[in-house]
Amino acid sequence: MPRRPPGRPEDALARAVLDRCGPLGRGRPVTIETWSHALPWARALVVEARRRGALPVLLVEDERAFFRSLGALGRRSGRVLRSPPADGGGARIYLDGPEEFPRLLGLSPPDLDGTLARHDRAWWASARRARTRALRVAIGDATPTAADRFRVDRASWEAELLRASLLEPRRLEARARPLVRRLVRTRRVRVHHPNGTDFVAELARRRPLVDVGRPDPVRGTVWGRVPAGLVIAPLRPGRAEGTWETNRPAYDRFATPPVALGGRFELGAGRLREFSFDRGGGPFAAAYARQGRGSVRAIALTFGLNPAISFAPESQELGAGTVGLLLGTAGVRPDAARPRFAFLAALAEASVDADGRRWIGPERPRRSPRA
Repeated sequence: MPRRPPGRPEDALARAVLDRCGPLGRGRPVTIETWSHALPWARALVVEARRRGALPVLLVEDERAFFRSLGALGRRSGRVLRSPPADGGGARIYLDGPEEFPRLLGLSPPDLDGTLARHDRAWWASARRARTRALRVAIGDATPTAADRFRVDRASWEAELLRASLLEPRRLEARARPLVRRLVRTRRVRVHHPNGTDFVAELARRRPLVDVGRPDPVRGTVWGRVPAGLVIAPLRPGRAEGTWETNRPAYDRFATPPVALGGRFELGAGRLREFSFDRGGGPFAAAYARQGRGSVRAIALTFGLNPAISFAPESQELGAGTVGLLLGTAGVRPDAARPRFAFLAALAEASVDADGRRWIGPERPRRSPRA
């Protein structure tokens, strides 16, 4: 391959993303799916794929045409471009959108999924058969529209996502190994914090899942994300008790309001019994009511690995030293369909005991910059 010239941020990200796709090989297909606002990042991926001898194809959902069609046909009649089947294997890289997502506010969750979903069960089945490596790249999420809605500084958000995306998977794997070794030997975990959190759960007898942003279809993992850095430890059903209080915001760009603060969750026999929020809990309460009382369970504990993540909206659970409680209606499986309900309650600076012994102490993240 020709030498790499000094690159722009887009070029550095393209190299990092394609490195995670494994050895592509000359002539292997690379499909880059993007919304029009993220084209600068997508173009760099095309150039880097060609430099490596791969055959890139760029699929673009033009945002102006998308919303124009919705205006002509009605909001519930539009659908984004459906990804072609993955039977060709190779790599698939996706940059999410649209940038002007507030124009879709008010759609019900099923209508929103029907409008924006790109990959259905049949696609994932073909991707597994073809051993496709699929990556979702988050850098395009840090738009002016999203930053304004979340009330954060867009440039700082994008810079943090870039730093976190350039972190090599081997460094994340090095952080994950001792966590996984301890988790597989542990039966009972206690998470506690001066904010009132005191939560005890039994771990399921399953090996934790590790996401370092490098899909491995041979081991059954088709999908990954960039940035990455998360260990997911499934919990034993019915064996979670206590109080969990968040001290990190929960972001949902399609919710109104889009930020929830100060979540408190009371659990018994593995199920969510009571909850409250200091602010912004309406969307959670509405989603919970649709599921029915007693149907939401403690699914897993998550452990962040990425030292470059501190405040980035929609990625805070990846931050090193952050522990999350995943609440939901379905268990954790790689490349599984989206559950009917899922919520990750993030807690920074927590202490974790493993089988009665202190294991993890607080690791303080930086403060969130404001817009």
